[in-house]
Amino acid sequence: MMKKLTNLLAFIIMAVSCFAQKQTFDVVNYTLPKGWDKTEMPGGIQLSAKNDGKGNYATVVILRSAVTTASANDNFNSSWEQLVKSTVTVAGEPTMQEPAVEKGWNVISGQSTYTEGANKGSATLITATGNSKMANVVIMTNTSKYQTQILDFIKSLDLNETATAQSNNTSPASTTNAVTGSGNKNIYSITVPPTWNLNAGGNSLTLEKNTTTGKRIIEFMSMVKSSGSLEKDMEHIFFEVFDGWSLYNSPNNLLFEKGDHEKGVTCQGLPYYMLSNSIRQNGSGNGDVIKGTVLLIQVGSNVAIINTADKILGSDAEMAVNFLLFTLKINGAAEKNVDYKNQLIGTWASGSGVYGNSLITATSYTAEGKCYVLAQSSYTVGYDYYNDLIKKKQFKSEGTFAFKGNVLERKTGSVAGAKYFTRFYSRKYGNNQWSDLMGLYLYDYDKNKIESLIPFHKI
Repeated sequence: MMKKLTNLLAFIIMAVSCFAQKQTFDVVNYTLPKGWDKTEMPGGIQLSAKNDGKGNYATVVILRSAVTTASANDNFNSSWEQLVKSTVTVAGEPTMQEPAVEKGWNVISGQSTYTEGANKGSATLITATGNSKMANVVIMTNTSKYQTQILDFIKSLDLNETATAQSNNTSPASTTNAVTGSGNKNIYSITVPPTWNLNAGGNSLTLEKNTTTGKRIIEFMSMVKSSGSLEKDMEHIFFEVFDGWSLYNSPNNLLFEKGDHEKGVTCQGLPYYMLSNSIRQNGSGNGDVIKGTVLLIQVGSNVAIINTADKILGSDAEMAVNFLLFTLKINGAAEKNVDYKNQLIGTWASGSGVYGNSLITATSYTAEGKCYVLAQSSYTVGYDYYNDLIKKKQFKSEGTFAFKGNVLERKTGSVAGAKYFTRFYSRKYGNNQWSDLMGLYLYDYDKNKIESLIPFHKI
């Protein structure tokens, strides 16, 4: 087992001239250990010790920097969850090194032992925050054989940009007071949806996308005190956000009766309520009608507010908000346990409106962690035939499933599993009945394309 990496941060900021020529990836300078291989990946590079034929390994992953508005502590914590805990089973919370500042970057590091099947090893995460960016380096090994090479690699690390130092303090979202003014920049931890851009200039925080019919904007606002009911909060917040606008062809007191409603919990387990409605600017006569959307998230005694607008038949903003609801976190808010597995047990199907009630696919999940998939091979058969197969459990393939957080992994035989962000939510229009749904979004998603959410209903 690799010995504990002591004084890790001290090594990071040292300049060691005796090493080989440094290389650069994104904002990180490093020296490739002698005899190691380098592999390009979509989101970064992987450095690996050559296979010794005995099952020993050592791997370093340097990830491409990502835009962030979160604090250094929050960036480390979220990266530990996504890059380490979602990959291997760690022994416990990471042992933290003393934070350091290099060229204005806040550098935080931690380490823990882990198990992966019969293997045991040591995982180290180094997270640098600055310039509204976050850079991560992950080191994993199951042997002390490469200890010297790993320490030399760590000594070689430095950052090739100068940043304005950011505070390591907890964000205002952890307080119980209303948050106002420029505090909105510290509230949200955002994974930018594909094809969108983050704008954190001045005191504003928005996601933006240029489309053929104009720019779409999602605005992240400061928090306000909550009444304790998101529905009651929505009554006054909707038209405070869309000040100077009114419901299209309806009095404003029919806000709920004419709207599209959605409610559920975020990936942190925080309750949310989203309402969309057709609105027109006051005094515009025959002016454009748009679809205004307000998303409220309960954060203790406060409520976080996100809003956007799109064309009535547009989908750009809707797709982006759907993506955000799989990944968005409120900095400083405590995680609440969500029993994803229990909610998943049963049979879920997606349908096609083009061919009436015909099913596209259905999957049955059991309490034992098994899943059975039935995919429709032809639209000519129709709903009754496939529904009968489902009722008789005549499914075409068998696999297993498991959750890590809100990420569902499904495996079939020895084939590597597919992973999906998962969300359980309810929707309704106006005064109709709520419909309970599930949404999936590919965990290893295409960074250059945003997908529509396909709802699955329980049958």
